[in-house]
Amino acid sequence: MLTDKLEIHTLEVPKTRKLNECTEKANLLNWMKFFDAKTEEDLNVLAQKSPVMKKASLRLMELSADEKARQLYEARLKERRDNYAREKGAVLNMIKNLLALEVPIEKVIEASGYTHEEIIAMQNADF
Repeated sequence: MLTDKLEIHTLEVPKTRKLNECTEKANLLNWMKFFDAKTEEDLNVLAQKSPVMKKASLRLMELSADEKARQLYEARLKERRDNYAREKGAVLNMIKNLLALEVPIEKVIEASGYTHEEIIAMQNADF
């Protein structure tokens, strides 16, 4: 479920090799080059362009160099994903129970935060 708090951009990183640095989208170009960087020297060149790129490059090198830090990061990321999945599962289970109790859809929407269309789709899917 997307909200107004989330913005998604699709970037074709290989195309950055063809773009001019004087473009009005210099910050976006720098990020694309960051994701496309093949060597530490590429990261160093980007780090000289802005404080944000420097911070990102240093953090990447820090995480890459320290096996424990990387494992800790991966463990935290897994925990966040697991918590999200549990929460979403709990909400879906609540919706299922409310629908089974024949609670009015307006109340299910209010309790769950899902849209009318999403609740109807769940109801029709007989989940």
